[in-house]
Amino acid sequence: MSLVCLADNQEYPRLQAFVEQACNRAGCSPGQRTRVQLVVEELFSNTVKYGQREAVPASVTISVDFAGEHPMTVHYEDDAPQHDAFGQAETEEELRLSITRRRVGGLGIVLVRELGKDVSYSWSGGKNRVIFTVAADTPWPRRPRE
Repeated sequence: MSLVCLADNQEYPRLQAFVEQACNRAGCSPGQRTRVQLVVEELFSNTVKYGQREAVPASVTISVDFAGEHPMTVHYEDDAPQHDAFGQAETEEELRLSITRRRVGGLGIVLVRELGKDVSYSWSGGKNRVIFTVAADTPWPRRPRE
């Protein structure tokens, strides 16, 4: 199943309905459903915020596979300018900083990495592509050690 839309805030209701339908079809638990919703919304909000080219919103395609060892695999792609936010590693020290002391940006990608399983990024055919799975054993995000 798939959804194609523009990276526009008005598309959030369609996006949320799509994720809900996919999670229902995959038999996701409430925790898994929350994780998928948060990851997809974070990716989409970044595309909305940074993905325009000359005031034209990027196109977004989200597709879901239900085959394999995991309940579902989500494929997120957009035709926004190339940007590999996953190439910027967060150190444990940076993760321990309070929100007011952290550099601007980067928390959303930490969220995606923590909530998704087997998250990968690629640039291919003029598109940013992020793939992640949701497994039955996906834990809640780990908290930085104090």
